[in-house]
Amino acid sequence: MAVDDAGPPDDELRPVTLLFADVVGSTALGERLAPEEVKSLIGECVTRMSRAVEEFGGRVQAYQGDGICAYFGVPRAHEDDPERAARAALRILQLVGEDARDIEAAWGIPRFGVRIGINSGQTAVGRVGDSAPQTVALGDAGNVAARLQTEAAPGTIVVGEATARQLMRRFVLEWLGDLAVRNRAQRVSAYRLVRPTTKEQSTPAGPLVAREHELGRLTAKLGELRAGRGAIVFVLGDAGVGKTRVLAELRERAGHGALWLEGRCPSYGGVPPYDPFIQILRSWLGLSESDLEITVRTRLRARVTALLDARAGEVLPALATLLAVRADSVERPPAGGIAHGLRGAYVTWLEALARVQPVVVAIEDLQAADAATCELATDVLALTDRAPVMVVASSRLEPESAGWSVRLAALGSYVHRTTELALEPLCDEAAGALADALAPDGLDESTRRDLVERAEGNPLYLEELVHALHEGHAPERQRTWTINLRPAELPTALESLLVARIDRLPAEARRLAQTAAAIGRVFAVDLLALAAGGQDVQQGLVQLLRAGVVSELHRYPDFECAFRHGLLQEVALTTLTPERKAQLYDGVAAAAEQFYARRLDDHLEQIAYYYARSNRRSKAGSYLGRAADRARVLGDAAEADRLSRRREALAASAPPP
Repeated sequence: MAVDDAGPPDDELRPVTLLFADVVGSTALGERLAPEEVKSLIGECVTRMSRAVEEFGGRVQAYQGDGICAYFGVPRAHEDDPERAARAALRILQLVGEDARDIEAAWGIPRFGVRIGINSGQTAVGRVGDSAPQTVALGDAGNVAARLQTEAAPGTIVVGEATARQLMRRFVLEWLGDLAVRNRAQRVSAYRLVRPTTKEQSTPAGPLVAREHELGRLTAKLGELRAGRGAIVFVLGDAGVGKTRVLAELRERAGHGALWLEGRCPSYGGVPPYDPFIQILRSWLGLSESDLEITVRTRLRARVTALLDARAGEVLPALATLLAVRADSVERPPAGGIAHGLRGAYVTWLEALARVQPVVVAIEDLQAADAATCELATDVLALTDRAPVMVVASSRLEPESAGWSVRLAALGSYVHRTTELALEPLCDEAAGALADALAPDGLDESTRRDLVERAEGNPLYLEELVHALHEGHAPERQRTWTINLRPAELPTALESLLVARIDRLPAEARRLAQTAAAIGRVFAVDLLALAAGGQDVQQGLVQLLRAGVVSELHRYPDFECAFRHGLLQEVALTTLTPERKAQLYDGVAAAAEQFYARRLDDHLEQIAYYYARSNRRSKAGSYLGRAADRARVLGDAAEADRLSRRREALAASAPPP
């Protein structure tokens, strides 16, 4: 299907992950079958590939004979678009593999399969065409994805370096080397995507710093658990603040004194209800994704029978249903309704495990949980009152999410068991120590200070910025009102994370965020109202506040707000094309002239900045000249010289394309 109605209304620059998949062996089919039979078989295969893409939130942009081109990140970005593409690709291999076995059995064609290429990067997204316009993503990232697909062996997935960097903590990758691809001067570093990692194979992202207080409280809870007392812990915080890293450290401290069971709530589709609890069950059974049904069924019966003995028959049908395998016919289906029976059987199984040793049930990303998972999680909370079970859940501060209901249930019925740990941003000293630990070759003091200031205490942001610096394309630091016309670039993973947060806003609130970002990190609400024209500023501002994109600074003497993070302000503008960005800054400059009319001399450099960004350089130069003259009148010769030099540099610089 083409991405049209759901696509963005205007041209944009967006981080996108592109997937190209092509059927191998269709020519051999054409030699054996009639044309209509080939069309039917290939059509069914392509349809199944398309459904796999859509299951994980991707969009098929084009059908290319016996292949597809799909986008992840259009029309809205997700912070895990590369992971969605990777899982869709693995699903495609599975589905086409099933077709391949049937085709070989029926017609003796042995090499029917599919090859897939995936790559991520900045693209220009917009509509092309006349009578039936479609949204396309153009740029080097797409060219590389297409070339990687042609380099892939049948039955394999090849990903580019930008994608691989974002997948390596959750997937097994094999480096293929630097490939020479057709029609491209530079070689491309490529990896083969093999399979998802297990939790045991996964390693923490980086060192843990300045979380001694939080870990001390968690360690105390582990001590209570080993003594037989149940507990509920919520680890709360913004994306990237370190929730996953804290859970990894807690897992290490739990050691062999407790059974650690962990599941993650995925943000994409293509997964069944109760998915994190299914992950927990499969991990306990030691199952891999490739295990046959008979292996799953046999291992489930053996281990559950050893654990529950005569009561095994009460839970086996429900657990088999969760694992999507057939239970023996002698076993009765869950009583009291399927959902109720599934949840009851699962709690019974956990309680039996807790009779053997203390159990930790850890759920990551609870804010992404589906309704069924939340119901089962709420049932599991009750175990903490009667068994040595510790429920640990990490979640973002998203009260509108389904997962928030689990927190409310804990505080309502089990407040005596519940502890909340809110992870705050790191202080500058701790962030500096983390930057030093992440930098393989060390950092000079000025660079460290700039990185720490830019990340504002968020460990993930800092990690991505340090990696970008190490790879030679660090984003340029933007100081207040510094007229620098070269656009800053953010690392792809960090940009995707932040753009996804802006994309989740309603359309009006997103446009308001862009206007506010053009004004600055701190903005006067009345100036925003002038610049936004006919937009409903009050409603949009409420949405920005509730989403945690901006926060109130003060209401007196003037109502001012600020972006909660400087990178959020930057990324609100990154999807705009240069033309749209220039128009936005031009409108902000005109609004600022009106808003500051009575005290214009205090804002000359600020308005010059807006006009420089709008490409009206003569206007910007005029305001810089006035600012320099005012500095001389006030007796500040150094400031006057600085402003004059900037005016000259602005006039001498080439205008952007």
